[in-house]
Amino acid sequence: MNTNIVDQSQKFSFSMPLITGGVNFNSNPSILKNIIGQEGALKKLSFFLGSYSAKMPVLPTMLFSGSQGLGKSFMAEKVAQALNRQLVEVNCGTITTAKDFVEGVLFEKVFGEQPKTLLLDETQKVSPEITTILLSMLAPKNATTNTFSYKHWCIEYDFTKINTIFATTDAYRIAPALLNRCEEIYFNLYSNEELFNILKVYLPDITIVCDKEDLSFACRGRARDAFLISNNIRRYCSMNNSSIFDQIGWDYVKNVFGIHAMGLNNQEIALMKMISIYQPISSGNLAVKMGVNLQNIESELETRPRELGFIENSTRGRILTDKGIKYLKDLA
Repeated sequence: MNTNIVDQSQKFSFSMPLITGGVNFNSNPSILKNIIGQEGALKKLSFFLGSYSAKMPVLPTMLFSGSQGLGKSFMAEKVAQALNRQLVEVNCGTITTAKDFVEGVLFEKVFGEQPKTLLLDETQKVSPEITTILLSMLAPKNATTNTFSYKHWCIEYDFTKINTIFATTDAYRIAPALLNRCEEIYFNLYSNEELFNILKVYLPDITIVCDKEDLSFACRGRARDAFLISNNIRRYCSMNNSSIFDQIGWDYVKNVFGIHAMGLNNQEIALMKMISIYQPISSGNLAVKMGVNLQNIESELETRPRELGFIENSTRGRILTDKGIKYLKDLA
């Protein structure tokens, strides 16, 4: 790291050395062209990358928001590649103090010879102490640099050499002042057609001839689930020395992993059955009756049934919708 320390009572000034005489302000938005789905996010990212130049050398601080498994980290990696920068990924749940962030992240991983893309994942978990630093560090202004104080130092943060991306599943839990620093880019659930195309990308040497709609629903709207299922399909085909994945194979995989119609799993089915018996019922009572933590109910087990419109809240607690009631009847 190239630094200039006058003395500890004055200023710590960070300056990234320019190996080739300057920063390369050329980007390559075409890297985003072959990505499946997330059309809205790709439009915004292509716009920002396309405008990046010596005249517009600063990218906005971006907030990638949306449910888990939608490709937020993957997209941050693509942005870094398009900018020819190194991606530094940090989970905000693992850093709690100013020292963790400034000395452990910025000094050790971000500042240096190569331009960086800093991805702060799980931003909703960022501590108030680090939030204060981020507010100063990322304050919008016409200049290409910002300064913020840490201990008895004044640290310079150069936006032309470092771009920052936040990623979260719960944007509402981020401090409003920090949200105002960001250009939000929302990630949607994938359609079944997009998920099937993603599966084909993961399985270029395997022909899929089973129920494609049923298989796509099992991906649960998420590229991450498509990746996991593609691995299990590959394992099945390898076990059977086959390059064709047919309905017999899919029924076998569903049985092994407890996959039901529309991709629901055994615990989610148990949750819906419990609601059908005791509805309306609070999430706390559901957790007690199912022997799990409240967070398991609210953050995991009810997420997919809610997305499918099977569960909703009443003034007295969770109830099944007509769609949810019909689903259980059809399942039986």
